[in-house]
Amino acid sequence: MGQRDRNAPPAEWCDWWTEVHQLTADIAYGWVPPELTASPDDPNPWFWHWCSQQDRWMPQAAPEHTLVSREPLHMEPSLLWSCCGTHGFIRDGQWEAA
Repeated sequence: MGQRDRNAPPAEWCDWWTEVHQLTADIAYGWVPPELTASPDDPNPWFWHWCSQQDRWMPQAAPEHTLVSREPLHMEPSLLWSCCGTHGFIRDGQWEAA
């Protein structure tokens, strides 16, 4: 269970974020409480993605991205996880593979 179980998405076990949302079966995002952020000025959510190379759920911040809209979620530019090559856009609350 937890970070190494692909069938247990972060929404089931990530209790330190607020509003955990699954974009796809392999990508989730959530809002980190202010006391856990590196920079209180960072408005962006954090992400979990299932990394096929690491065989686990991996967390990732996106401070260099622009939060266009929180609801529905829209961020620019695309997100790329170089560990496994997962790459896409989040627009209108949906994941669009690049």
